[in-house]
Amino acid sequence: MKIHFAFLFAVIILSTLTSACEPECRHAIAKAFSERYLEVVQDALDDLQGTLNVNLGMVPIPDQLTEVIPSRNVLDGIRTTVEDGIEGFMDLLKSGNETLEKNIYFVMFASDAPFKGDCNNPPRLERKMPPHGESWTLDECERMDYICGNPPSICHFLSEIKERIVSALTRRLKQDVQFGSGRLFQKLAPAVKECVRSIITEYGAGSLLKDPSVMAYINVLVTDMMKDLDAWSNTRVEHLCISDNKQDLCSGWDEALITEILRWP
Repeated sequence: MKIHFAFLFAVIILSTLTSACEPECRHAIAKAFSERYLEVVQDALDDLQGTLNVNLGMVPIPDQLTEVIPSRNVLDGIRTTVEDGIEGFMDLLKSGNETLEKNIYFVMFASDAPFKGDCNNPPRLERKMPPHGESWTLDECERMDYICGNPPSICHFLSEIKERIVSALTRRLKQDVQFGSGRLFQKLAPAVKECVRSIITEYGAGSLLKDPSVMAYINVLVTDMMKDLDAWSNTRVEHLCISDNKQDLCSGWDEALITEILRWP
């Protein structure tokens, strides 16, 4: 009889404990955040692409080159290469070993103050989880006022999570433009250099590859690109989601995201 009573008591206690966001829930929420911030990154990269197209197009093409190849062909090749490089970089953020989703998952669930752990000490909510087919409520979002592992806690600290993500994203993008090792640098600088060389070869003017003026032109393209990447990093990336005219891009989806978060048990 005592054993039976103890079992019932344990069942009652467990039924009142608030459940945590399990791995499926965590990955889904990280994915929902990443979909929004991919748009933020794309917007910043669109600005970079416009800058590169203008500035690289202003680098004087040596006469030795234009006597053989129409300047428009050279510039079109460079623009296409820049576009392809930026698309390739975006592909890295969407799939592969270091996706934006994986980075956001780490920020939310594996870094400092992760949204994991007991949500019952002290108790804030009156139920373990919503009934099947229902969501957590905004009231529960408001009441879950400490960091732990359930969706209402994630909802409550949405602003803090966004700050963490933007900070991590800013650091990552700054690393991505670093000379030599940066993923974005690798998608752009070597490709532009190879683009010009390939165009020269296609026109049967391979001897120009050793012409000092042509070599200097290619080097200036890469040097100017590095300057543009640095400027982009120190302005556009540094102020990611800070400028007033970007608030809709960075926060216009808050309500929809909250709905997505709270639908998970």
